[in-house]
Amino acid sequence: MVKAFLKYTKPGIILLGFITYITQIILLREFLTFFNGNELVIGIILANWMLLTGLGAYIGRFFKKHHNRQKIIFSLLTVLIFIPAITVFLLHFLWNTFYPGGVMVGVTQVFYYSLFLLAPFCVIAGMLFTLIATDESFLSDKNRVDAIYAWESTGSMMGGIILNFVLVWYFKTFESLYILMAIGVVVTLYLAVKTNHPFISGILIFVFLAFNFLYFQNDLDKSLRELSFPNQEIQFVKDTPFGVLAITKQAEQTNYYENNVLMASSGDVTVKEEAAHFPMVQHDNPENVLVLSGIITGILDEIVKYPIQKIDYVDVNPWIIKIAKDFFKIDSLKPVHIIKNDPLRYLKSVDKEYDVVIINLPKPSTIQFNRFYSQEFFLLLKNHLTKNAVISFSMPSSSNYLNEEARNLLSILNKTLKTAFNHVMILPGSEDYILASDNELTYQITEQIAAKNISTQYVNGYYFDDDLLKSRSQMIMEQLTDDVPLNKSYNPVCYQSQIKLWLSHFDVNYWLPALVILLFSGFFFIRVSAVNKGVFAAGFAGTSIEFMLLLVFQVIYGYVYVVAGIFIMVFMGGLALGAYYTPKVFKAINRRLFSRILLFIAVFAFVLPAIFVLLKNIYLPAWVIFITFFLLLAFISVSTGVVFSMASRLSHNGHGVIASNVYGLDLLGGAAGALLFAIYLVPVAGFLWSVVITGVLNLFVAGWVWVKK
Repeated sequence: MVKAFLKYTKPGIILLGFITYITQIILLREFLTFFNGNELVIGIILANWMLLTGLGAYIGRFFKKHHNRQKIIFSLLTVLIFIPAITVFLLHFLWNTFYPGGVMVGVTQVFYYSLFLLAPFCVIAGMLFTLIATDESFLSDKNRVDAIYAWESTGSMMGGIILNFVLVWYFKTFESLYILMAIGVVVTLYLAVKTNHPFISGILIFVFLAFNFLYFQNDLDKSLRELSFPNQEIQFVKDTPFGVLAITKQAEQTNYYENNVLMASSGDVTVKEEAAHFPMVQHDNPENVLVLSGIITGILDEIVKYPIQKIDYVDVNPWIIKIAKDFFKIDSLKPVHIIKNDPLRYLKSVDKEYDVVIINLPKPSTIQFNRFYSQEFFLLLKNHLTKNAVISFSMPSSSNYLNEEARNLLSILNKTLKTAFNHVMILPGSEDYILASDNELTYQITEQIAAKNISTQYVNGYYFDDDLLKSRSQMIMEQLTDDVPLNKSYNPVCYQSQIKLWLSHFDVNYWLPALVILLFSGFFFIRVSAVNKGVFAAGFAGTSIEFMLLLVFQVIYGYVYVVAGIFIMVFMGGLALGAYYTPKVFKAINRRLFSRILLFIAVFAFVLPAIFVLLKNIYLPAWVIFITFFLLLAFISVSTGVVFSMASRLSHNGHGVIASNVYGLDLLGGAAGALLFAIYLVPVAGFLWSVVITGVLNLFVAGWVWVKK
C-alpha cells in the first residue's frame, strides 16, 4: 500500500493544481459580477485566496501520523472536488439574500464576504499541499517539497490551458464546474481504488451521483442568474470570456446588463442624446465619426441624423456587437462599419482621420481602462483627427457640487487633455460630458440642434436652457485646479482618483487595507529565518512583476483578456521548471547561491523600467512583442521556482514544517504583492518606480541572507 500511494502521489498533486487554478479563476469571475471589477477588488480577493491557502498549509503540518495522513488526503480531495459548485451557489444565494439589488458595497463587504466564502476551499487546498508534500517526502525518505510544488504548478498550467481555451469560450459557469467535478471524481476514484480506500470510493460515487441528479434536473446557471434580476424576465444570458451578459424585460422596458451592471435601458433617450449631440453639434460638417463602445445605448441612431459619410464603431467585446445586431438591428444603419478590435490597437494600425470621436468606454476605475484617458492615448487620438475635430467622453455627474475626489479626477482629466488640445469644456447633464478640440467649443447646444434641423426628444429647447448649461459648466470649470499630476499610461493617477471617489461613499480609510497587510506580512517576515525571508521576497516579486508585465503589455499592445490566460500558463510553467530542475542543475545548494538568485531577481527588477520605456517608444511587430514578454515572464517565474526549491532544501526542519513554511511564505509574499502593487504602488508610484521598489526588497533580503549565519 505504501508503494502504491507513493506511485500515485504525482497524479494527486497535479489534480490539486488543476482544480485550484480553474476554481480560482471561475470564482474570481463570479465575484466580479457582484463587486466593481477594479484592481482594488481583485487585489483583495487574490490576497484573501493566498492568505487562506497559506493558513491551510500551516494547519497541515500538525497531521504527523503517516497512516492518518493518507486517509485525510483522500478525504480532503473528495471534499475539495465538490466545494467549487457549492461555493458558487452560496455566492449568488447569500448575496441576493443579504444585499438587495442596487446596493453599493464597500471594501469591508468585499473583504469579509470573499474571506468567508473562499475559506473552505482555500484552507483545504493549502492543507492538501502540506500533507501530500510531507507524505511524499516520508515515503521517499528525502525532501520532495520542491518536486510537489513543481507538479502542482504543472497541474495549474494544465488547468489554464483547459479553462482559457475551452471552458470560458464554450461553457457556462456550472457546465464548467460540472466538467471540473467529473475530472476530479474520475482521477480521485482511480487513486482511491489503487491505494485500497473503498469507503472513500463509495462516498465519492454516492455524492457524485446525487449531484448528477440535481444538475440534470435543473438549469442551475439560469436559476442563479434569475436571483440577480428579481421581478424581471430574462430574455438572454451569456457567459462570455469578457463577463456575463444579460438582457431582461420589466414591463415594457428592456434592460441590458454586463456583470450585473446596467449598461443601457430601452426608452432611455437622455443618455444616448446627450452623448451623441453634445459633441456632434460642435462640428460644422461632421463626415467621419469614430465611436468607441456604447452601441447598445442606441447612440448610433442619433449620430446618423447628421449628414455623415461613415461611422467606424470599435468594440472589444464581440458578444455586445452580437446583441446589438439582434436587438438593435444595426445592420440597417448603412454608414456604420463595425470593427472588432481593441481601440488602441486599431488606432495604431490605421491611417484615418475623423471629425468627431465619441468615447463610451468604461470609466478609468481600473488600470486596464485608465489607458484610454491617458496623455499618450489623447496624443495618439489627435494624430487621427481633422483640423477642427472634437472628442468627447463622460464621467459620473457631479451635480454642480464637486467633492474633493470628484474635483481631483476632473482636474487631472482637464490638465491631461490640455496637453493635446487647445480647448476643453465640461457640459453637465445626466453625466459630466468632457469635450476637447483645437477649435472653439460652444455652449449653444439647443440653438445648434435647431439650426441643423435635428429631430430630438430630450436635448432641445423644451428641456435645455443653453445659458443655464453655460453657467453650470463654468461653475464646474472654476473649481478645477492645475495643481495635479498628468494621467499617463505608466502613471495611472486617474485610476487612483476613481478608487478614492468610490471609497468616499463609505467611511473607510484608503490606506487601511495597506496598513493591515503590511502589519500582517511584517509580523511573519520579521519572525522567519533569512532563507524564508527570501521566499517571501521572491513570492512578492513573482506576483508583482507578473502583474506589471500584463499591464505594460496592455499599454503597448492593447486588450489582454485572452492573452492574460497565456501569461498565467507561462508563469505556472516557469514555476514548475524552476522548482523541478533546480536540484538537477545545482548539485551543491548553499546560502550564498540562494542569495545570488535573489540578487538576480533584484537586478532584473532594476532593468525592467528601461525595457518598458524602450518598448513603449519603438514600434515592433506583434510576434516580437509576444516573444519579448514571454521571455521576461519566463525569467521571473523560473527564478521564483528556483528560490522555492532552494529554500525547501536549505531548511532543516521536519518535512511538514518545511512544506508549510516555504509554501506559506511564498503565498504570503504573493498576497502582499497582489494587494500592495495593484492598489497602492502602481497608482501612487507609477509603473516604473513600483518595479524598482520590488527590486529594493529583493536586494535587501539577498544581502541579509548573504551576511546572516
